[in-house]
Parts: sequence; structure tokens; C-alpha cells
Amino acid sequence: MHFETASTSLQGDRSENQDRCAVLEDGPAILLLLADGMGGHARGDLAAASFIDSLTRGFPAHRELAAAKFLQRAFAVAHDDINTAGSAARPPVEPHTTGVACLITGATACWAHVGDSRLYLLRDDRVLARTVDHSLVEERIQLGELAEADRARHPLRNHVTRALGGPQPAAASVSEEVSLQPGDVLLLCSDGLWAAQPGEALFELAHAASLQDCVERLAAGAVANSAPASDNVTLVALRILGD
Repeated sequence: MHFETASTSLQGDRSENQDRCAVLEDGPAILLLLADGMGGHARGDLAAASFIDSLTRGFPAHRELAAAKFLQRAFAVAHDDINTAGSAARPPVEPHTTGVACLITGATACWAHVGDSRLYLLRDDRVLARTVDHSLVEERIQLGELAEADRARHPLRNHVTRALGGPQPAAASVSEEVSLQPGDVLLLCSDGLWAAQPGEALFELAHAASLQDCVERLAAGAVANSAPASDNVTLVALRILGD
């Protein structure tokens, strides 16, 4: 399977960028990672960096485990590693982060997430799959108590119901394995992107001559759309080119 990847991360109007991302390869396997450190808690940047570091160290374990099991275990270890990093800080802190990861092996993908950082699988100019946010607003939308159009303006739109780090275990939501096709795009992004860009803008990722230029345009557009109070904006994209 041939593919190309691209990523970018912008600070926006925040005082610092607490997002982190990575693209890792191990032979034919690819691991896409993204974390959005939670600014309502101390050292969100530490939590996000610890998530990336933990999954990077643990990546070789995918060779011995089914994809879903690998991701479940990796998120559990990352949760503990974030707490360990917080305890080692001076002064000690209790950092939190969202996290999303996608493991691609051969022509299949499996993903997991905690919080409201998202994964989209785009195919034929439609969203074939999207992670379901762990947030109060998402829960109310799923129950039919809120309309999708209310999401962007709701006062609790940033309130997540699960996070990595802290005393409560955060069980990751893990997908089934999904077969990939040429032209598919996997997009991981922080809420700074999806809350500020219309969904149809994401379809540019399948058609742009340069994937890197496209992710940079989308990120810059999200910052501009939300100015002067834009969030950190981070994207990781993988486009399937063919067998």
C-alpha cells in the first residue's frame, strides 16, 4: 500500500501550543498520533507530550497483538505514564489530555480515542466514519436533546467526559478494523480544527495536489475563522495512493 502523510500544528491565539502529534512507521505498520493538552488543568502540554512519548515507546508491541488490543493497552499505559510524569514534576501536577491514535497495518485501519480530538475516515467526498466525542454536548446530541447546529455555540461545548491523566481510569473507545481503499483519507485533528472549519472543507484533503499544503491551509483557515480567540489547531492526515 502506497500512502502519503502530512501534519501541522498552530498555536492560534493561545499563549502556548499544548497540542502534540506524530507519525510513526515500523515496517509496513503506521501509527498516527494526536493529543490536545487540556488547558483547564495544569501542564496540559506535559500530558500531551507524555501521551505521544508513551505510544512511541510502546509501538513495537503491535507486532504481537491484535490492533484493538494494542490500542487498548497503549492508552491504559499512556494514562499511567501521564500520571507518573505529573507526579515527577516540580511542583507535582495532575495534567490531562485528550488523545487519538490510528494503527494502519496492510490495508486495514483501527483507531482509538479519549476526549474530543477526532478521527475522520473520508471516502468519495463523504465522511465514512468519525469518532464520537466524549463530551457533554455530544451526549446530548446523541440523545436528541440538542441539534448538531447547536454544538458550536453551546456554553459546555468544551466540557469533555473522559480524559487521559488523573485519578479516574479513562477507557478508550476502540473501532473495529476497517478496510482501506485508494483515495481514502484518515484525518486526526484537535477541536481547534473541527470546531472552526465546515465539514465539507475536509474533502479537499482527497483532491489537493499537495497534502501538506492542504493541511496547512485548513489549519490556517481554522485560526482565521476563530480569531481573535482561536484555539491550538493540529492535524495529521494520511492519504492512500494505491496498492
